[in-house]
Amino acid sequence: MTHRSIADSNLRGINANLVAVAKLQQQATSGVALNRPSDSPSGTATAMRTQGDLALNGRYAANASLAKTTLSSADAALDAMHDQLSMVRDRVVQGANTGSLTASGFEALALEVDSLGQGILAMANRQVGGRPVFGGTTSGSQAFTAGAGGVVTFGGRLDVPEVRVSPTEVVQTGVTGTSALGPDGANVFDLVADIASDLRTDPGALSARLAQLDQALTRLSDARTVVGVRAARLDTVVVLNAETELDLSGQLSSVMNIDQAKTYTELAMREYGYQAALSASAKTLQTSLVDYLR
Repeated sequence: MTHRSIADSNLRGINANLVAVAKLQQQATSGVALNRPSDSPSGTATAMRTQGDLALNGRYAANASLAKTTLSSADAALDAMHDQLSMVRDRVVQGANTGSLTASGFEALALEVDSLGQGILAMANRQVGGRPVFGGTTSGSQAFTAGAGGVVTFGGRLDVPEVRVSPTEVVQTGVTGTSALGPDGANVFDLVADIASDLRTDPGALSARLAQLDQALTRLSDARTVVGVRAARLDTVVVLNAETELDLSGQLSSVMNIDQAKTYTELAMREYGYQAALSASAKTLQTSLVDYLR
């Protein structure tokens, strides 16, 4: 082996060591093990796959958040409508006692019932993100509309919106207006309007309205139970999604981030080896005039 070949071999070893030192210095400075795909092709593939899973889980979390908001709004609206309809029932009981009220008293009760009906209509058209909570998959802005003569009809769709909140689960985000308030021609608004009319023109018919009111109140309670079950299931999914995000973040960190103790130890060893190689080469490879003449 010639003096020149020894020098070339030493130089290649020193350069390789220098490249390793530079790589370790970059990792130590950034805290990231994968600064380019060539650092670890398999690690890069794992990181890209994990980042995709994290992004997908993030969309599931966003869907779950919107579904939770919609279900919470539906629950609050159903509770308010139940309270208002219960107040209508109280006015019916009061009006059925025909011996204690004058015509003006019946009119006052009728006006209260009218106002409560408007309040129920407002709750039935409650919105989240510009869409009616009880309108199904409608693209319109209202679930119920008041037409000629004040008759209120359902203007939404009968299918309930669904969102995917995990790789294996889809959650319905509410209930339709007809399931909570009854079908057109026999809905809560028709009943309230009939009660207001009875108060004004036929108080003797009020007693028969109590059974209808109880049925309507039961329907609202049942709808609220359905919403509550879906919201409870969604709470579980939200927790599971949060755990999945934590696991995926840990996996990504194990691939992307350096082991600080290991990296700094290896860097110190590489730098020491590099300096030692430089010193040894300087002592053992003395260039002479003969080397230049070869």
